[in-house]
Amino acid sequence: MTQTSFDARTGFDTIVSARDCPQAPASCLKGILGLSSVGFLLLLTGCGSTTLFQSSFNNAVGTPPSHNQSTGTIDVSGAPGSVVIVSPPPNATGNWAQIQRIGDPRTAPITTMQCSLSQSPGDGSYSLLAVLFIPSGSGLATVELDTSGQAAPGFAEFLHLDFMQNNTVRINDTGPVFGAFPRDQFFTLAVTLDITAASATAHMNLYGTGASGSLDFNVTPLFLARQFGAVKFWMGFPWIGSFDVNSILVTRKN
Repeated sequence: MTQTSFDARTGFDTIVSARDCPQAPASCLKGILGLSSVGFLLLLTGCGSTTLFQSSFNNAVGTPPSHNQSTGTIDVSGAPGSVVIVSPPPNATGNWAQIQRIGDPRTAPITTMQCSLSQSPGDGSYSLLAVLFIPSGSGLATVELDTSGQAAPGFAEFLHLDFMQNNTVRINDTGPVFGAFPRDQFFTLAVTLDITAASATAHMNLYGTGASGSLDFNVTPLFLARQFGAVKFWMGFPWIGSFDVNSILVTRKN
């Protein structure tokens, strides 16, 4: 499939419009993100969804992401300058956020970008979209789903995806491995999280040129999943490198 140029800001707005308008053509969304399957539409929440987090990396290149985003907030940690706004990667436009861990891998601080939802409404059907760019030679990148910082015990993890050095995705360190993603080229992560009083299931998909794979995973412990309130992008011990992210969107079906 021919790779298309991606304007993160314009593309993000179109995703939101298509999500709220189910009659939007599949060809429109496929053109935005270079998707290979109209099955992506099934991940969109349709009419009646509430936006809980929406990124807006519109501050100056070289500065940390603003705390207040279009919806929700961002907090960063790590060495000074380890999470900053950067220029777009190849074939993309608009500002992106870069998560970088450099220095001695034994002692360098873990680098995190915590995206807190505007509210944590409990049980329901949630959708996460994020566009990622992971360069060649970079260490393991992680996308993590956490509880709300306002709930006990505060920002506790209940699911994470490790983007491995062999270009596959591993769940929760020792869990199943699925899919494939490209280096040096953006791709899309989509997660639908269905939470009830009895169970929590994550439906995970990779989309874009060179990206493929899907997995359904039963999330435990359930009591943490029922407090879903944040998404964290981070790089930790013993990995060194960086990755970029854009167009982060979390919604809940009403």
